[in-house]
Amino acid sequence: MTSTWSRNLGCLVGFALAVGCSHQQTTPTKVAADEKSEPAPAKRPAEAPEEPPATPPEATVADGPDAIYFDFDSAILRDDARDTLAKLATEVKQRDDAKLAIEGNCDALGTVEYNLALGQHRAEAAKAYLIQMGVPKKRIKTASYGSQRPKYPGRDEDAYAKNRRDDLIVR
Repeated sequence: MTSTWSRNLGCLVGFALAVGCSHQQTTPTKVAADEKSEPAPAKRPAEAPEEPPATPPEATVADGPDAIYFDFDSAILRDDARDTLAKLATEVKQRDDAKLAIEGNCDALGTVEYNLALGQHRAEAAKAYLIQMGVPKKRIKTASYGSQRPKYPGRDEDAYAKNRRDDLIVR
């Protein structure tokens, strides 16, 4: 009888170990050492529009080539921005003494920290493209102002779209 009881106990313990607890346990996932990821910027507030217009109304026409514009919550260069940067790269490469400042800006939606990070990503995207076009890295400086220096006043989609920009300053 002792052997039957110990056999049943052994089966019960084995079953408990195989099945585990009734609640789920989560284990943290490890990121591979060679994967370098940046922390995601903070989430945008709920009042942010879902899908704003892709291009800022009248912004590129009225302001000339001293700025490039971005879509909502994006640091991806648009085709019109690539065209502007290609022209700028040609101009800067022709002048040996030319230096370029790229100032990343955002609309007033989102937190200060989020907008500073997004503005920096935008400036770095433009810088990377200019380097790819042959502009020496040492002649380009970037800065982010986030939403701290809006060029266009207002709290409407038109002003927000125009403030999603990189200012391009050649010295």
